[in-house]
Formats: sequence, structure tokens, C-alpha cells
Amino acid sequence: MEKTAYLDNAASSPMRPEALEAMFAHAKERYANPSAIHALGQAARKALEASRGEVAALIGADASEIVFTSGATEANNLAIRGVIGPLLEAGRPVHAVTTALEHASVLKTYEALEKRGLALTVVQPGPDGLVRTEDVLGAVRAETALVSVIAASNEIGTLQPVEAIGKGLKRVPAAPLFHVDAVQAVVSADADMRSSQADLFTVSAHKIGGPKGVGALGVRKGVKLAPLFAGGGHEGGLRSGTENASGIAGFGAAASALRSSRAAEIGRYQDLRARLVAALPPGAKPLIGSGVPVAPHVLAIECAGKENDWIVLLLSRAGVMAAAGSACKSGSREASTVVRALGLDDARARSVIRASFGFATDEKDADAFADALASALRH
Repeated sequence: MEKTAYLDNAASSPMRPEALEAMFAHAKERYANPSAIHALGQAARKALEASRGEVAALIGADASEIVFTSGATEANNLAIRGVIGPLLEAGRPVHAVTTALEHASVLKTYEALEKRGLALTVVQPGPDGLVRTEDVLGAVRAETALVSVIAASNEIGTLQPVEAIGKGLKRVPAAPLFHVDAVQAVVSADADMRSSQADLFTVSAHKIGGPKGVGALGVRKGVKLAPLFAGGGHEGGLRSGTENASGIAGFGAAASALRSSRAAEIGRYQDLRARLVAALPPGAKPLIGSGVPVAPHVLAIECAGKENDWIVLLLSRAGVMAAAGSACKSGSREASTVVRALGLDDARARSVIRASFGFATDEKDADAFADALASALRH
């Protein structure tokens, strides 16, 4: 059977061989509960802590600052609810700042907290897909407790100025905590918890070649969070429940593999992006113009006058897998709020598709995408 051209890595990447091997070995040999005090339990604990160190090294954190979760959605919820929830419960006036480019797990969480009394400012990007540092900093008030900014948009790929925002926030009196969603940024940018001045830093395993069902929140030393639920006090009391030790083993292996090859992978993504942009057929163009900083593994493409879900279905029939917006908005056929935030009307927003590269993507995949897109647009 002919090889499928998979260009939906921003939704989920294939498993790296190193991650598969680590998961299998852990499930076969270190199957005991990591909290058990017997020898097998301690062997499982040792492996889990080694993986914690690998994830920490990937994002420039200390191992003690890594809290494993079930994924990025839970990590984002822990970051936001863990800060805002106790303040609302105490009856204090609370304000937060975020952007219109955020993942649904950030925006929907803030929307839920608004119903409980949170005051929220959502900063809009410019037509280039970038938020301005001065707009974010200018939205901060005396009662601002948290600022959440996505480092790289999962839908349009733009790299936000998180380092400048982080440095600016540290100069604000009674500085709010800074939360960075770096799920996509760690794939193809030198995303770092320290350089971004982040207090809370979200990452996910299955976007970097690890398994689904495991993620992590980097929590800077000294930052206090309320846990989402009660239990046995695992993960420093912030995430009760027996750890997904096999998944964490795969996460650690994927983090290690990415850290050692990220520079080479970034260069390859840049080449693939340039190759695909040059091969786009008439009627298709990059949504984000040249000169705008982007994560090179994400390419949003506007197909004027076409419906993105039909284009993606036609591509799939040709053996090419791409996306019509974010896969995290399950079953939704609405125009992307992220794309509309750039000033596009619904018709234009619904013409945008996304191609995204991963460690296994090659030039044949990019060429197959361009050929299949040309055929789809002719329909």
C-alpha cells in the first residue's frame, strides 16, 4: 500500500521509536506502582524520575518543577484554576489577561471562571497573527493575578513575543504570574521556561513524538497552586492519582530524542516549509506573510473561495492527511476563532487549512500534499 503523507503533526505526531521502546520496556519490566516501597516499586520510581529529568532538561527547568498530568489540557487547567480558583473563593477581585490566539483549553477555562466572577481581558492580535507586547502589558491591572500567552499558535504557527512579555511583567509592581502554553513551541523553536520568564509552562507528550494521555506543567519554585482534585498527594500534592508511568517513560524518551535532534529538525522544517510554499498551486497562499516569526513546522494556507473541511476530505482520499483548523475542537464546523481574530470574515476563515510537519515528514510528503491540493482545488 502506498505510504500515507501525514501532515497533521500539530494535532498529534507519530511515536518516536525511542518512546515506543521506553514504553514497552517499562510496561514489561517496571510495571509496579511507583509509590510502592518494595524493590519493583522503587525501580519504577527511579525510571519515572529519570523521565522527569528529561522533560525538565527539554524546557530548561529543574526536575522538581515538573508536574506530570494527563495532557496539556489538564496542565493548562491546573495553571489557570490553580491560581485563580482560591482567589475567587476568598472573595477577592481578580483579573487575568490572555489572548485571542489561545488553545481552547485556555480560553474555555477562563470563560468558565468569568461566570464565577473573574474579570478577563482578551488581547487581540494584529492581522499578522502577532500580539503586541505593549498591548499585553497595558492590560495588566493592580488586581491581575495571571497572564496566559501561547508561545506558538497551534492553528496559524505565529511565534508570540513571550520573552519580551515575561521580562516586562517582571517589572510590573506586584507582578502577576506568567503562564506560557509552549505545546507547539517546543517542537520547532528554542522554547525555554527560564528565558521566557514563565512561572507556569505547559508541554505535551504526543506533540513531540511521545504517547497521548500524558503532559506536564512546569511550576517555578515558590509558585503556589491549588490542585484540581483531591487524592493521595502524588506529584507534590498537585496531581493526585497513580502516575501513568509507562506514558511518562515514553514522554521522557521523546523529550530526550527531541533535545538531541531539535536543531537539525528545525532546519528540516524550514526547508520543508519553503519547499511547500513554493509548490502551492494557484488559489492557495500562506495565511501568514513572510517576515513574521513562525514555528516552521506549522503552515496555515488560505484557499480562497473553498471550504476547508471539503478540501481536507479530498486530500484524505488522495492519501494526504492535513487539518481544517484545530483538531481539539471536536466535531466543530464553525470558523476558527483564532483565524477570525486576524480580521478574516467567516468565509475566508473557513477556507484556511493547516499542514504541519513532524520528525518523520520528508520531501515526498510535502510534494504529495502540493499535488493533492492542486487536484482538490480543481474540484
